[in-house]
Amino acid sequence: YIWEEYVVVHPPETNPEVTIPPTVPSSGPLTIAYASQFNFGEQVISSKNQTYSVLAETHELMDIPDQTPYVSFAQIQDTRINNEGWSLSVTASEFTSNTQNSVLEGSQITLGVPTFIHTGSTDEGISVHNGVLNLIPGASSLLMKSENGEGTGSTSIIWGNQATLSSSVDEKVRNDAIQLAVPGSTTKDATAYKATLSWELMATPSNEI
Repeated sequence: YIWEEYVVVHPPETNPEVTIPPTVPSSGPLTIAYASQFNFGEQVISSKNQTYSVLAETHELMDIPDQTPYVSFAQIQDTRINNEGWSLSVTASEFTSNTQNSVLEGSQITLGVPTFIHTGSTDEGISVHNGVLNLIPGASSLLMKSENGEGTGSTSIIWGNQATLSSSVDEKVRNDAIQLAVPGSTTKDATAYKATLSWELMATPSNEI
């Protein structure tokens, strides 16, 4: 019998206390425990350049059966013995639909300045992307990495301010740390446009951030 320790997500923000299921149930000594999905909601078609903030994701409160807005984040868990370091990147596709104007030309997701939380060994060898990061469709963007000999434990890169999200009284809470820019000149149909985010975890550090 081979015993495997399945991933349990460690919420990076502890106030409020929430339970978060893993993005994909998985196991292994080096894994992506969680990666946020981005939903920009329904918008009115506009002929002007527009920027839309992402709808804040929600998670279940630990004490009561209710949902609360929460920061967006990606979490790496590393329990390897060799402690060789790692890097996390993401690639965004174009926003597309099945209609006549099938590509939302020129649209781009922007990630604001992140923070990170690490539990485990020292966090001195961990770094995250510096400043605002534009996700160019089709191009891989380095988000976070751990140097060789560092990074053992749980590491989360975070976009958004939990206190701001928790105090919002809006019916639909938005996280201004993640935005979608859409050119006014782009022809749009009254339909849903979707893009794919491909998260890649490498077992050795990638390029400098």
